Amino acid sequence: MLPKTRMNTQRLVLQPAPRPARRILSAPKNGGKTRGHSRRAERPAGPLFGAGETVRETGIYEVVHDRNHREAHEAVMLHGDAFPFCDFCKDRVRFRLVRTAPYIFHDEDFEEQE
Repeated sequence: MLPKTRMNTQRLVLQPAPRPARRILSAPKNGGKTRGHSRRAERPAGPLFGAGETVRETGIYEVVHDRNHREAHEAVMLHGDAFPFCDFCKDRVRFRLVRTAPYIFHDEDFEEQE
């Protein structure tokens, strides 16, 4: 019979690595809530268009509502369509071109075949 031996067991204690110092950031003005669109830090330069006017260039437009009942947001507008009226601020909504962007179905690789 083998003699009983005691095993020397040691516990290894792992400690987390130190965290880097946190930067204190200011709280968002709207409580951190978004409406599913991107925000721009600066407003793009360029003319404002009103509801009912004809869209001259297909692209992404910043939509600016009267009296800030809603934060500015972006929307895609198509050449030849009319800028729409807002249900709340009616014809006082304004549109500013952020950048032109082609409509996918006007691209030669995506046009419908006749």
